[in-house]
Order: sequence, then C-alpha cells, then structure tokens
Amino acid sequence: MRVNRTYMTKQENNQPGESPSEKKKEYKGPWDIRPYLAIGLTAVLVVLVCLAIFFFIFRFQGFTEGVSKIISSLRGILFGLLLAYLLNPVMTFFEKRFRKKYAAKHVLTQKKERTIRVLSVVCAMAIFLAIIAVLLILIVPNLVNSIQELVLSMGDKVDALMSWLERLSEKGGILDNVREGRLETFVQDAFKYLQDWLEQKLLSGEVDIFSRVTAGVYTAVQFIFNAIVGIIVAVYVMMTKEKFVGQAKKLVYAIFRPRLGNFVMEIIHRADDVFGGFFIGKIIDSLIIGFICFVVMYIIRLPYPVLISVIVGVTNIIPFFGPYIGAIPSLVLILMVSPVQALYFLIFIIILQQVDGNIIGPKILGNTTGLSPFWVIFACLLFGGLFGVGGMIFGVPVFAVIYYVIKRIAEHFLRRKKLPEDTAEYVHLNRVDIQTNRIEEWEKDRKPLNQIERNSFFKKKEDNES
Repeated sequence: MRVNRTYMTKQENNQPGESPSEKKKEYKGPWDIRPYLAIGLTAVLVVLVCLAIFFFIFRFQGFTEGVSKIISSLRGILFGLLLAYLLNPVMTFFEKRFRKKYAAKHVLTQKKERTIRVLSVVCAMAIFLAIIAVLLILIVPNLVNSIQELVLSMGDKVDALMSWLERLSEKGGILDNVREGRLETFVQDAFKYLQDWLEQKLLSGEVDIFSRVTAGVYTAVQFIFNAIVGIIVAVYVMMTKEKFVGQAKKLVYAIFRPRLGNFVMEIIHRADDVFGGFFIGKIIDSLIIGFICFVVMYIIRLPYPVLISVIVGVTNIIPFFGPYIGAIPSLVLILMVSPVQALYFLIFIIILQQVDGNIIGPKILGNTTGLSPFWVIFACLLFGGLFGVGGMIFGVPVFAVIYYVIKRIAEHFLRRKKLPEDTAEYVHLNRVDIQTNRIEEWEKDRKPLNQIERNSFFKKKEDNES
C-alpha cells in the first residue's frame, strides 16, 4: 500500500499573520520512526558491547570455555579455511602458469578457466599431501624409535649422568653437594617419581588401559574425520574463493558507510599481508632450521637427531621464545647421554639461532608484522598467558593488526589537528604552539607560555582568584 505524504507549500507557510513557529514545514501522514529506530539500535549495540566487555573481563573462564566449545565443533571447517588460506599462493602460482601457457594457443572461455582452476587446486593439494606423506614415512618412524630408545634407556642415562657429576666433583671440587649425596638423592628421587608416575598412569590396570585405548581410538577417528572435512572444505573454498570474497566485501559495505567501509577493507588487506607473510614465512623458516639442525647433528654424531630437529623446528614457529623452548628439553635429552655432546649442542644451537635471527629470518619474513622486538615480546606474553601456546603463535600477527588500527586512528586525529604524523617529530617535543601548531623541541625552543596561552589555560583559575 502506498502512503501519501503531503507537505504545506511555500505560499501556505508564508501566509500573513502567522508566527515563525507556525511557518515551519508541517508533515501530514504516518509517524516517521526512523530517527527513533536508529537511536534504539545504537542503544542496544552499546548495551551488547558493554555486556561483552563485562563477560570478557569478569567471566573470562566461562568465555574461553564457550569459545573452546565453538572451536571444537567447527574444528574441521577451521582447519579447512586455514589450509585453503595457506595453499592459496601455491594454487595462484600454478593457475598463472596454466593460464599463460593455455592463452598463448587458445582463447580462454569460462569452461577453460574452470578447468585451469581445477588443475591448480589439484596441484596445490597434491603438494600438501606429498609433504604429509614424506613426514609420515621418513620422520614419524625415526621419531617413534628415538622416543622408545629414550624411555628404555632412561635409567642407564641417569646413572651415567650421576657418574659424570661424581667424577667432576672429585677432580675440581666444583659440586660439593654431590659428595654429600644431596644431588644424587635428588636425581634418584626424581627418577623414582617418574617411574611411579609411569606405573600409575600408564600401567595401572587393564581397565585403565582399555579406557585409554578407547579414548585414543576415538581421538584418532575424530582427527581423521576433521582432516577429511578440512580437505573437502579447503578444496571447495579454493574453487569458489571469488564468490566468498565478493560476499564478504558486500557485507562490509552493507553494514558500514563507504568511507568507513574503505577503512575496514584497508584493515582486512593489512591483516591478509600480516597473517599470510607471517605464517607462510614462519613455516618455511622452521622447515629450513629443522633441516639444518638435522644435517649438522647427523654430521657431528649427536644423539636423537630426528627427535631434536623436530622439536627445534616446531618450536621455532613461536616468535622470540620458540628457540629457547625447543633448546632446553633438547639440551636435557643430550645431557643424559653425554655432557660433552650437550655442550657441543649448546654451542651449535646458539650459532644456529643467531644465523636464523639475523640472516635467514629477515630474508624470509622481512618486516611483515611492523612490530619492534619489545611489542613482539609483549604480544607473546599477553596472548600466551591468556590462550597458551596457541596464543603465543597467533598473538603476534593479531597484535600487529591491532597496532596498525591504533596507529591509523591516531594518524587520523593528528591530521585533523594539523599536527605531524611522524613519530620522530615527537621525540624531543617540549610543547605545541596552540596558534601555529608548530612543535617546539625541549632544548632549543624551550620558553615559558606566552600571555595568550596562559589566558587560554588558566582563565578559570585567574577568574576565581579575582
């Protein structure tokens, strides 16, 4: 049904003898609730945001439990989205090569474009599955053998370590506590506690073993199911990525005004650069470090080369603290075999981390996050304390995006105030001239406030005193 809306004309508004209030435009028709609807929606959003902040701060444990349940339910889809995001550069590489090769001889049609996309997705997924197969065939058996050898020979290694400490004490008198038996008692108690824990937890009866086997089988089946779902989701997302991107952009501009929508798109592009560059670079860097560690340990005949290389490579994904997290347990494992070899490993791992931090890492990662070392440590500690190891891995790129948003907002307000945006301009700042917006440095431009500025700052105080 069409609503007729009539307004008084200009001549009717200008009739003689009418007051100014009566000359206003008169609206005849249904009550317009749009302004009140906007106010109501704003109030509802403010209340929802306040409630979200309240539950996030004061009910953080319940909040994390709810998030964990959601993540656990969508684990397969999340894995698929992450896999599609990581394989997208590989797929794009093959797609450009296939398109260039085919376009030189034929005319590209929509059907041919789809065929090229299918071939590109197949190639990208084949590379991923080949890497997984290599890891399963070459690394996993050696890794299992190393762990079995370590568990079976733990008692002998502890005795050898104690004998070495006793010899060291007898030669130089460095460890007096060994002579008194304190260190020996401590190590023996620790080893006995480990044996008791293994017997109680792993060998506590047939019922416990059956329940653990059942739980292990269930976990394995669930992992395989999530992996299959993830691969299917990844293939579907890569096949129709343009549609998903278009829907996301349409939703952004449907919610926000064009100016704010442009800012949101800028943040999304920045987040894509940060996350893509960080994770792909970190994965490549960790593979290189793990391979170098294996080769060097194999050449100089250090024990457990496969196990320690996997530990060093995996923990290297964690920024800043990862190398230390991987080096400490690896050093302990080698120390139980040979203290001299542990010293060689310590020297090697220090050199390797220096090469990675100063040569390999900067070449691969560059400055993808835009964060200084201080903010990297801050992000690792903050998100690691909140979300554990996953927070330490994802915390740096997430904080890099937050840092970028805050930086852009600060620059926006500085431009509105006609102040410089470069941080170097504020290093030696003493004050800003409120008339010219000129930055006055602390040493060479230091001077007292002039009378106009004193009046603007202390007018109320002088009025009260008078």
